[in-house]
Amino acid sequence: MNLRTFLPLLGGLLLAGCHHQGQCQVPHEQRLQPPYDRPFPLGQVSDAHWDTQQTNAEAADFIFYDHEFVGNTAELTPAARKHVEQVALRMPHVPFPVVIEEVENEGNRDLDRRRREAIIGHLTQIGVEFPPERVVVAPAFPPGLSALEGEPAYYSTIYDNFGAGVGAGVGGRFGGRGGTFR
Repeated sequence: MNLRTFLPLLGGLLLAGCHHQGQCQVPHEQRLQPPYDRPFPLGQVSDAHWDTQQTNAEAADFIFYDHEFVGNTAELTPAARKHVEQVALRMPHVPFPVVIEEVENEGNRDLDRRRREAIIGHLTQIGVEFPPERVVVAPAFPPGLSALEGEPAYYSTIYDNFGAGVGAGVGGRFGGRGGTFR
């Protein structure tokens, strides 16, 4: 057998052997790494986190805080009346409860009850159909700061410029009076 007939025969045998063993049929991705080790598509893992954050933020829109009532009464402030209207528009479309912030003093359960009834009254007056159990009184979700804690926190953000020191300014250029980063 000469070389001219041997080389095409050898090439044909190699190709046929590749197909019989299934090595050439393996997709490129599987030859690189096992399927369980492949990275997720860009953003897939973090999207679930951000969806949860967005849902929590939407639920927080349904909280009526203590400052939305006039003093220690059940009367709503003008801004709180607008808030009730915004809640009334979205209530049929979302499953979130309407939460009234509980008054911190234990003896004011009657005030909590009257505030809840006021919110229910405003929502029914607008024409929203909902079960009254959807309006609840609960403690505030974010813990607040007392006046003694709030004042230093306020001044530390104003004068410390995010840890840059007094008078450094944002970016620390031109004597702390502005500038840009390059």
